[in-house]
Amino acid sequence: MKNQPAFDRKKILDSVLEKPAVRKKRLEIIEKISNQLKGIRKNEKLDFEIFLGGSYAKGTDIKGSDGDIFMLFPEEFDAFEILKVLRKNFPEGIEEYSDHPYLTLPQDSFSVDIVPGYKASTGRDLRTAVDRTPFHVKFVKENFTEEMKNEVRILKQFLKGIGAYGSESSVQGFSGYVAELLIHHYKTFDEVVSKARGWKIPSVLSQGTKVFDAANLVMVDPVDSGRNAAANVSAENLATFILASNLFSWEKWRDFFYPPKQDFCLPREAVVVFMPCRKCNEEVLVPNLRRISSVLKSELENLDFRVVYSSVFVQNGGYIVIIPESNRMGEAQLHIGPPVTSPNIEPFLKKWKNGTKYGPPFVIGDRVCVLREREEREISESIAKIIPRVKLSKDFDPNKILVISGPDLGSVPEVIAKRFLFPSLGKWTKNQSGDIQ
Repeated sequence: MKNQPAFDRKKILDSVLEKPAVRKKRLEIIEKISNQLKGIRKNEKLDFEIFLGGSYAKGTDIKGSDGDIFMLFPEEFDAFEILKVLRKNFPEGIEEYSDHPYLTLPQDSFSVDIVPGYKASTGRDLRTAVDRTPFHVKFVKENFTEEMKNEVRILKQFLKGIGAYGSESSVQGFSGYVAELLIHHYKTFDEVVSKARGWKIPSVLSQGTKVFDAANLVMVDPVDSGRNAAANVSAENLATFILASNLFSWEKWRDFFYPPKQDFCLPREAVVVFMPCRKCNEEVLVPNLRRISSVLKSELENLDFRVVYSSVFVQNGGYIVIIPESNRMGEAQLHIGPPVTSPNIEPFLKKWKNGTKYGPPFVIGDRVCVLREREEREISESIAKIIPRVKLSKDFDPNKILVISGPDLGSVPEVIAKRFLFPSLGKWTKNQSGDIQ
């Protein structure tokens, strides 16, 4: 990979950073909300520390970064009661749920999250995942130069451009903190990309106090040696990053950092399951949707429907997109019986002694078979029969589930119909100028 010219570095940073006036305004909004929390602390007689977290606190923010304000309590607290207090004082806020509830305040073109948590004394004295945030902020502030922070910003936009950025359940990509750890490990964006060319799946980049067997990428959290900071990175996102690193060159940097959106088209055979939700929290629903999707795939394949791809979304409800090889099966089904030498051959022959509408039993290889009429032929009808047998989360309303297929696919939201395949490869795969290894 060629060295990056100096003018390109300034150009990419200018494109990644918010304009100074916009960033100043956002920091003022965050400060205003922090001051409102100080008033709440006094008026409600609550004991908590106000802490600015996230990329704005670390100085690694890019365009589109949101604000994070933490309410750190020294003792036990009721997160739901705190949420009630926040809702009373910020009526425009939106309830969200992760380890426990928090409030999102939508602003112009960005949002600010107010997150309750515990004030931990050390990185090992944690009760929830958000409690380690102050230690992450401290780590970046103490170990990163301004140049390294800018390298983080460049890496974040690269990950965003190739579609592999974001730790939320629906994405399973690289978090902002993992991007920071990669720069801490390799110092520059160029070196990260250079090293990633040689990565395999799985890749272990650092060692901790335990082995992370199921992980695709291992980067041990320096503030907690028992935690893999990259545990959520999927194989697909890691593979996308490795491929993009192999193909990257600064001559075509815009193709990677700001690729045009490319749309997909749902095949006519597609079936989409819409599952209305009572509380549509993405972090809760996505794992449940993936579990239901896995059950559907297994059950459908037991019925001889081959599922070639499936994906899940949360968009004012849960969506499961299923792409089968065919949405209709033929009327005849091959039922394979036991080998002719098996003690079970007589019960099989007795059961099918009269044959079927297609004829008597016959032999394939050493096994006795029969051609019988298929019970389930339409995939949408099969899905409708399977779903009532699947254990659903209480967040879903089982009485309002819809199985969408055929001409009705036009009712599927455009954002899903055009993005159902992910992560997808961008323009950067064309006219490759990198050296694939």
